Formats: sequence, C-alpha cells, structure tokens
Amino acid sequence: MTELWIHRWKIAIGITVIAVAALFYFFNRESLTKDSIVAFGQSLPAGLLILTFLILPLLGFPLSVFLILAGLRFGLVWGMVVTSFCIFFHHYAGYWIAHSYLRSKILRYADRKGHKVPKVGEDSPIWFTILFTSVHGPPYTFKLYLLALTDVPFKIFCYVGAPVYIAFCFLPVGAAAAAVHMDVTWLYVAVAVISAGAIAWKYWKKRRART
Repeated sequence: MTELWIHRWKIAIGITVIAVAALFYFFNRESLTKDSIVAFGQSLPAGLLILTFLILPLLGFPLSVFLILAGLRFGLVWGMVVTSFCIFFHHYAGYWIAHSYLRSKILRYADRKGHKVPKVGEDSPIWFTILFTSVHGPPYTFKLYLLALTDVPFKIFCYVGAPVYIAFCFLPVGAAAAAVHMDVTWLYVAVAVISAGAIAWKYWKKRRART
C-alpha cells in the first residue's frame, strides 16, 4: 500500500513538473532563443553550479544537464576540469555511500527498479569496469551505485571508472562550449576522439573474442 502511494506521488510530481515546464515555455517562448539560453548559462554563479554539480547527480539528477551548463559557463577546458573533479567526487562519495549503512536500502531500491547488482569475475575487474561504464543502460546515478555495490576494488572503481565517464563527457561539454564561442573546432575534436575510442573498443572486443 505504501509503495502504491509513493508511485502515485511520483506520477503526480512528474505531471506537475511537466505542466509547469510547458506553461513556462508557452509564456516565454519568444524570449527562449539560443542567445538567451547561452546568456543564462554564462550568468550562473560558478560556486553554486559546482556545488550542485557535486551533489545533485548523487541524488539522481541527470548528469547531462550539468555537462551542458559546465560547457556554457566555463568553456571546454575549464568545463572539463570542473567535470573531471565532480565525476571523481561522485565516485569517491558513491563508493562510500554504497558501503555504508545505506547499502541495504540501495539494494532494495535497485531491486524494485529491476536492476540487479552485476557479478564480476575475479580476473577481470578492470575490463568489467570499462565495459560497464561504457555501455548504454541505466542512468548515470544507477550505474554509479550498481558498480559500487559489486566486488570491484575501490582503486579500480575510481581510477578506471571515472576516466571512462569523463571521456564520454567530452562531447556534451564541447558542444555547449562551441555554442558559446561559435567555434565548432573543439566539437569536431570531441566527435573524433569519441569515434576513435568506439572503434578501438570494438576492435579490442573482436580480438578478445578470437582469443
């Protein structure tokens, strides 16, 4: 009964958020241009943006929103610096949370959502971490906690998992930065880097399958 009410409240909150967003867009549609959105991103207080970037993704807020805002506010280079710092913080904090007294609650919540903690082979935690963080699947927050709940060691979780996420952040941060400066050079570089990484990954998987 309690879960039913929680589910109804989630639906009600979701409908309310969508309705408010729709009304906001309707009454401000003429002023919502690319320039106004860029100006808004650049006007955000840096400290507040970084603080919310550190905390909200750990609570389930979409990471993609902060990647775009980081690119708008800080540009590509400093945007990636801020993003890297926040991603590493998420991994440190996420691992601690997943191994604290909240572990059982996270496991129950993941089970209700249909997500199972994956099994990790003792001889392949590094490759498992790379694969798990690379493939499309659950949202960033879910993947963060699910991987932290496995037997993957802390150093591999942080120093292998975080760089993989950071590499995939290059494209949205670069795209937002390019929109500010009207320079698509870094966007092309980001696409090239991501594409090269994807090709290398597929090549490695084929070679590994043959062996």
